[in-house]
Amino acid sequence: MKSFVWPLTLLTLVPLMVLATPVSFQQDVAGKQLKLQLEGVSQKDWQARLPQFQHWLAAAQPKQHELIQLCEEWRTLSQHSYSCRLGAIAQQWQQAVKNQVLPDRVELRRQTRAIEQQAVSAANYNTQVWQLDGLANARLLDDVTTLLKSWFPALKQIDLQSGVSRVLWSDALSTKLSLGTEQPLLQQLQLSSIALAQTETAKTQQGYKVSYRTFSPLLNPAEGWPVEYSPTATVLAKDAVTAYLLAQSLAVLDLKQGLQLTEQQQAAALIRTDSANWYASNSWYGYLADKNQSQHQRLEISYQLPKFTDGNYKRPYVSVWLTDQQKKPVRQLSLVGQQSRWYQELNHWWRRLGRKNPEQIDQIAGATQKPGTYQLQWDGRDQQGAVVPWGQYQLHLEVAREHGGHEHLTLPLNWQADLQPVQRQGAAELGVVRLQLHSKDG
Repeated sequence: MKSFVWPLTLLTLVPLMVLATPVSFQQDVAGKQLKLQLEGVSQKDWQARLPQFQHWLAAAQPKQHELIQLCEEWRTLSQHSYSCRLGAIAQQWQQAVKNQVLPDRVELRRQTRAIEQQAVSAANYNTQVWQLDGLANARLLDDVTTLLKSWFPALKQIDLQSGVSRVLWSDALSTKLSLGTEQPLLQQLQLSSIALAQTETAKTQQGYKVSYRTFSPLLNPAEGWPVEYSPTATVLAKDAVTAYLLAQSLAVLDLKQGLQLTEQQQAAALIRTDSANWYASNSWYGYLADKNQSQHQRLEISYQLPKFTDGNYKRPYVSVWLTDQQKKPVRQLSLVGQQSRWYQELNHWWRRLGRKNPEQIDQIAGATQKPGTYQLQWDGRDQQGAVVPWGQYQLHLEVAREHGGHEHLTLPLNWQADLQPVQRQGAAELGVVRLQLHSKDG
């Protein structure tokens, strides 16, 4: 599985002001290398504090019960997409590496589900084997940040990194950060006082190597098996703990659920699927270094699914997408329906997009919708996240019902700053369709 990482050769930190020579420090802590860089602190002041800092690091052990409570709360919040309960399952994978024999998948699933179904409270925390290393590492970065700010009131910048977690803090300055070159538009960021984390993969942390295969170090809480063909994510959040937990959850949740959870946490995420498709949360665009990619308009799309009295009525499959004047796909806005064998009934969409990207369907598809009115928004970006130029486009809505009707409605869209409201009436499977331009600030 391909993934994007933060090798030091790809990271470019460019302070917008030239400060004194930064203080650098690195040390192994709990099996991971902590890297630290400070600006606004003299070497003399740092050296005076260094023995105390090293002593603090040696004694720094986040309280286990607090980590467990954090993880249990997140487990519920994230629909069980990440769990710290799988320590015993991880031990079996470690034994599999030693023996070079894969665990029995059915038995592993049975054990995992039994663990996940147990009622856990503070009174019986010690009955579980907990997997807390990554979370403890993220918590350490948050604690180090707080400590350094209290010691050095004149600090200008902090850059901390350990494992897949990172904290960038600044009193005023912002920092340009490159996450790589594969998708440069989305990977060049302008950041100030933010925590970052990445999904753990076999490239960022030692995975399980068994029978000439390397498995992800991240276990799926539904079955105790390493996640496979899953997306990887970079997350920006208010603290390292939130960023770490969210980045791991995004490897298990489907795309829609993951982006919803990201917005709920007031975080930002850039997700790369195993098929090399990229998806960004709405808030990610606010961190782009290229401010020409800021988009202040959004198109609100409203459509109706009419009610039928047919006793054999099946909820429809619906696809909404945009094309340019050459009929090339610009953006898939929505796909509704979760049984893949019926997608071909959306024959226009299937020919243009669906059959060319079948692996995307599970990532973007949502549950079927009952009769009613539904809203979508388009942020003026294409599938790669770039702002599209003003001009002529076409909005497509296609509806198909199992053993029922079919309709494909195409609306010309003159994408411009003063776009006037548009309203069209569908023929049978679609009711009223409305388009309305809004300012993102309004």
